[in-house]
Amino acid sequence: MAKQHVYFVRYGLTKYPLVENEGPYDSPLHPIDGYEQGIAIARRLAAMPHPPDVVYSSSLHRAVSTSQLIVHALGKTENSILIEDGLIEWLTPSLTVEPDGTRLEWRSMQQLIDMTFTEIDRDYTSVNPIATDPTNVPEGAPYFFESEEYLMTRAKCSMNRILQHANGKNICIVSHTPCAQAMALHLEGAPSSEESKIGPWPLGGVTLFSRDAGSDRWKLDMYADTSHMPGAYKNGLKEWSLPCLTKQK
Repeated sequence: MAKQHVYFVRYGLTKYPLVENEGPYDSPLHPIDGYEQGIAIARRLAAMPHPPDVVYSSSLHRAVSTSQLIVHALGKTENSILIEDGLIEWLTPSLTVEPDGTRLEWRSMQQLIDMTFTEIDRDYTSVNPIATDPTNVPEGAPYFFESEEYLMTRAKCSMNRILQHANGKNICIVSHTPCAQAMALHLEGAPSSEESKIGPWPLGGVTLFSRDAGSDRWKLDMYADTSHMPGAYKNGLKEWSLPCLTKQK
């Protein structure tokens, strides 16, 4: 029976470490280690029995750079990265506001293309656009500022719309741990966080879900695996978890 596969990817080491409540919040990958790790992630995905057909990415630098490496490993170049607003970092103050009050600003699709990310599909329209008017936020849309509970709503909305857009294709989602964990929780469908298998997610970790064609039930095949990562990162370093998952440990 045919199956659909969903991969969630956390990028590798960044040039500037993200410190909560301090930033920087849109660092590029580390020019040596981050790209080496990104290539290892990309090769892992390309070698899977059912590799991704399409890659959806957050618009932040580290995610798009990782997506670029992935699509090249998959042999895709043109119109192969879909920039999705619903995959943006958790829009909570500790991850988006610097000490001077400056908020995270994401680049437009054209700005990313001008930065040499020419693999981006110019014709793709985000299925869950960021709400710019805090007084008029569509249900599930990303917006400043999101509670953890609302992030779960946003993740569910984004995941369902991406799946609808993918129309049965195998997909790769390159996002940030808060959003990826929230989407993984949605697919897992555990009755509570205490009963979930979702836990700390290290740099470069790859998670895989699958389901039979026509089924709504997802199976967690692999969680935050780092066996492909070079050096000490193979053991899983720099883990992060949502507060609701941290409390259960």
